[in-house]
Amino acid sequence: MTIISTANCVEQEIADTSGFDLFTAKPVTLEQALDIAEDMAYAKSHPAFPPISDTIVWIKQVDWADVRRRCRAGVNNVGLVLAVTGEKLHDFGAFLANV
Repeated sequence: MTIISTANCVEQEIADTSGFDLFTAKPVTLEQALDIAEDMAYAKSHPAFPPISDTIVWIKQVDWADVRRRCRAGVNNVGLVLAVTGEKLHDFGAFLANV
């Protein structure tokens, strides 16, 4: 037997901390209501440390495809610099050998 919660019949002045409207929420079972209440109580008693939360949100918003593209371009540029520097160093060594 499923017991339906009356969470969507709550008075207008009770605000939900998660940001959704209680009047448009679908009915939930008693077990789901208890899980939601437990999660909300845990969140209130164990708030996240703001800099860590901000960092996690920032990392989730990173466009990893763009980062991959930029890293490949950077590695290519480093390889090009190393090749040119090696060539110039070789030319300098050949010049010193002739002097």
